[in-house]
Amino acid sequence: MHSHMSMFNRPFSSLSIPLLVAMTVFTLSATARAETPATPPRFEFGKDGVFTVLHVTDVQDHSKLHPRSAAVLRAALAATKPQLVVLTGDNVNGGANGTNAFPKAMEPLISLFEEFHAPFCVTFGNHDSERGGKGYFSRQEQYDWLKKRGGPLFVDHDVPELTGVGSGLIELAKPGDKKPSVWIFVMDSGSYAPGGYDGCHADQIAWYERVATNGLPHLWFQHIIVPDANDTGLFCAIAQGEQGGVEMPIRGNKVRAVTAKGVLGALKEHPCPPPWKVYRDENHTHEGRTLYDAWRKNGHMVGAYFGHDHMNTFDGVDENGIRMGSTKALTLMSYNDGDPGVRLFVIHPDGSYETELATEKHPFPVPQDGKPYRPAVTGKKPILEN
Repeated sequence: MHSHMSMFNRPFSSLSIPLLVAMTVFTLSATARAETPATPPRFEFGKDGVFTVLHVTDVQDHSKLHPRSAAVLRAALAATKPQLVVLTGDNVNGGANGTNAFPKAMEPLISLFEEFHAPFCVTFGNHDSERGGKGYFSRQEQYDWLKKRGGPLFVDHDVPELTGVGSGLIELAKPGDKKPSVWIFVMDSGSYAPGGYDGCHADQIAWYERVATNGLPHLWFQHIIVPDANDTGLFCAIAQGEQGGVEMPIRGNKVRAVTAKGVLGALKEHPCPPPWKVYRDENHTHEGRTLYDAWRKNGHMVGAYFGHDHMNTFDGVDENGIRMGSTKALTLMSYNDGDPGVRLFVIHPDGSYETELATEKHPFPVPQDGKPYRPAVTGKKPILEN
């Protein structure tokens, strides 16, 4: 997340490996990124008919994993036994991408994934590669290190020719089906652009529009939130004379805002997306369409989730039918409200899902029957559970 524009229970040690099938291992060097993988990594829905994802964001290690952050992640892995962990950037803090610091920061994280047999994929945020040159890992070098260290648990979804590193999709299929029924897009939203933060680039949007043409429902994960979240009805100004709210711009007006009716979770800080000028320029649009426009045009994106803003936990559907949410940061090495967290997704083959947050103060309960924890299912439509 931003430096607000600084630059601008019970562990399980023996779990069965989730049903991971046809996950191709691609060989890439730090300099050669020319060939698109023929097929995306593929997972199968479990015997219980669902697929579980744990969204972990903004770990922001300096050179070691904070013990309390490690405990939160350990508890979540133990309770939910996810079939995939999605890391959406700011995996390290600025400068901790050093060739000595980065392995020390990532080792405890990967050790936890190994302990719980949890496959993981990764993309990046604004802090991951703030420093470059000799003695520092680039995004590509970080990805390659994680791929080598993660071994069979590392899910290589990267489409090499796209801007950034760690942009691509993962397929979810019913057992035995040749065709997937749900996609998970995990994208690199960049770092900084003139006047503020970056976002997905034109080629990433064009690629998304090109591949997502068969009507499959899909979820979307990236680090930096889109500016549309501020202006499409997820938040509203507090009534005159009322106390509270977060000072932020909504539709060009600076107001004190709260979540709108029907939006669950909390708005504890103003979201920090790219400036509109950057977001709408030719480098960040395809045929004049922003990423949000592309979601609307496609019509099958069922939910987009972001990190970057460490304390926010909102999740809601905006006035255009686009569902967006924020996952709480795991960091205690950077700013937070003292209660780090993660977000669980339980995805069904029709693209509906349940999602729930867990934090240090409010962990996922560990079922007494030894089965993984699942949120209550209230029907086939997506629900907003926090």
